[in-house]
Amino acid sequence: MILDSSVAAEVAIGSELGRSAIPQLSEELFVPELFFAEVFAVLKKLRMRKVIDSAKASEALDVLRGLRLTALPVHQLTEALWNLSQRVSAYDAHYVVLASQLNVPLATCDRRLANNDDLNVKFLVFD
Repeated sequence: MILDSSVAAEVAIGSELGRSAIPQLSEELFVPELFFAEVFAVLKKLRMRKVIDSAKASEALDVLRGLRLTALPVHQLTEALWNLSQRVSAYDAHYVVLASQLNVPLATCDRRLANNDDLNVKFLVFD
């Protein structure tokens, strides 16, 4: 399964959505390399908005470290990434292309992305 940053951030902060997602995630979780930058950006935004404090952000990082994630390079997929980024965000393209290449579902909180019928990817949507 490909885990996108939206689900990971919810899991990391222990939100209700994140707690409900945990039992549905596969044991083998793959992420593109940019995943960490995206999750860190979400956590920073939550901290800046005072949704979480520094201690909670630190706990969230501990949770992330505890997930069994395999980060995959995408540099060899640049053509597919570029082509798909004409239809979805360049960031989303990383997740979708990996899900397609590995033929595994993509776990996301992005209903709009999952509603793209022509992506040839199975989605597991949390919202």
